[in-house]
This record gives sequence, C-alpha cells and structure tokens, in this order.
Amino acid sequence: MNVVDNIIRSESEKMTLRRYYRNLPRPTSPKMDFVGEIARKCGVTLTTARNWAVYGFRPKDPKHLEVLSEITGIPVKDLFED
Repeated sequence: MNVVDNIIRSESEKMTLRRYYRNLPRPTSPKMDFVGEIARKCGVTLTTARNWAVYGFRPKDPKHLEVLSEITGIPVKDLFED
C-alpha cells in the first residue's frame, strides 16, 4: 500500500506530485529535534540554538542558560566548559 492509498481524497482534489510530497511523513532527527526544542523554549532562531549546541557559543541572556540546563539536566556552570 502506498501513500496515495492512505490519503482520503475527494473527487475534486486530484493528487499531484507536490501534494503527494507534502503528505509524506515528516522525517525526524534527534539532533534537529533537540535544536528545535532549544529554539522554541528560548524564543530564539534555529540558527542561534544551533550555534549554542553545535559551535559552543554561549548565550548572553542568563535565562537561556537556565532553560538549557532544564532541558539537558546539565548544571549551568558545566554547560560551556569544553
């Protein structure tokens, strides 16, 4: 059974390649999900969250450090000690 078989369509709604693509399940990645969670909870862009997690840039706002600590369980003092 393919994706088209799983999609309920009305007579007026024809399946197109674009619609088929849009209805495919969204892929997930634990690392991207983590960065997305940081971005949402801190109210920052994905780029900013990625800079913190991937490149080790330290947030300027102390509230962000608290959120990062809450998400990871890592004490604030240890978050950026590499």
